[in-house]
Amino acid sequence: MELYPGAPTETRANLLPKLAIKPWIPPKPRPLMFVNAIVVDPASGNLLTGRQTVKVEGGRIISVSPTSDAENFGDDCTVVDLNGLFICPGLIDCHVHVTAVPGVKTMGDLTRLSEQEVHLRTTYTLKEMLLRGFTAVRDTGGASKVIANAIEEGLLLGPRLFQCGKALSQTGGHGDFTPALSGGPEPGCCGGHSKLFARVADGVPAVLSAVRGELKAGADFIKIMVGGGVASETDAIETVQYTAEEIKAITTTCRQMGGKMSTAHAYTVEAIRHAIDNGVLGIEHGNLIDEDTAKLLAAKGIYLTPTLSCYGIMVRPPFEDFLPPDGQKKNAEVMKHGLQALKIAHEAGVTICYGSDLLTSMQALQTEEFTIRAKVLPSPEILRHATTNAAKMLKKQCLLGTISADAQTGR
Repeated sequence: MELYPGAPTETRANLLPKLAIKPWIPPKPRPLMFVNAIVVDPASGNLLTGRQTVKVEGGRIISVSPTSDAENFGDDCTVVDLNGLFICPGLIDCHVHVTAVPGVKTMGDLTRLSEQEVHLRTTYTLKEMLLRGFTAVRDTGGASKVIANAIEEGLLLGPRLFQCGKALSQTGGHGDFTPALSGGPEPGCCGGHSKLFARVADGVPAVLSAVRGELKAGADFIKIMVGGGVASETDAIETVQYTAEEIKAITTTCRQMGGKMSTAHAYTVEAIRHAIDNGVLGIEHGNLIDEDTAKLLAAKGIYLTPTLSCYGIMVRPPFEDFLPPDGQKKNAEVMKHGLQALKIAHEAGVTICYGSDLLTSMQALQTEEFTIRAKVLPSPEILRHATTNAAKMLKKQCLLGTISADAQTGR
């Protein structure tokens, strides 16, 4: 069928893709051949021997082999001679908040942004993360499957996005940002949802509804606020949040609805053990962990995602006013133990992942986490945090974390 009478053939060819139901989905790219590359292997902490040729088709690596002068690449392939430059797996940040957008000065200002402002500014956040070398990120409260799909389809520029929807918080917990004197969310108002990071749910029936709702909406994993936090107003760091029954209801549902991972915001030994004892498979932060608890994480295969750089960043110019005074005190408390906790976990054999946990314009310093960790750990180990370890936690080791054909065959 003609687009209109007399339309030139060239016009028809240009317009037909734009008439598709989703015209933003890009056409399949030409195969790419990177030659004379030095390939980084994070798993071994070494470089592959000699110059390598890496072939990419459809956005996936299909072969890695030594470069040969006699190779015939074919006319359909774009050849890029790297002449000794390095190819490293894309970095993976396992603790981000892409909806904690720039454009505000304080935590209070952030919670007052309109949803449209948040959505539009999120596109900037995603693009900048990709440009910093993070080709995959794990959002631990705020992002949605809608955003992840938009990136996957090419509508938004950004890293591959794994998300939990809204984190789950009890009233007065780390994810409850309603004013302290209000007593919590008003009945019937917004369903107890925060527009940024979390939704409030109390009691087994409510948490069951909340976790099922997030999984129905496409959450890749579930995050539970099990201890106090720095940025929240009403909960001290040493608080332990949610009852055993509530956490078990969440983790059981995760197992039953597709074997989804559950992870817990927790700083103290008591909060970490409370989470693990009731079925949680990951710990975020963990700054106050001790040796026995670290060994327990290692024995049970529990993942740990420390976030160390954010505490120093939040109290230095130009961000020194981001946290209220009480938040600054809590921030100092967890910051002084962070590096020791990282060292304890590493020596215990815990699988550690890279996390930045930066908010607003602080996200421009996303790579500073490498510098902080380098004070106590060797570089090859830290690179594994942001590549192979992270891919394993995401259950995407067949897709992410290495430069190899085998790693690209899974989905």
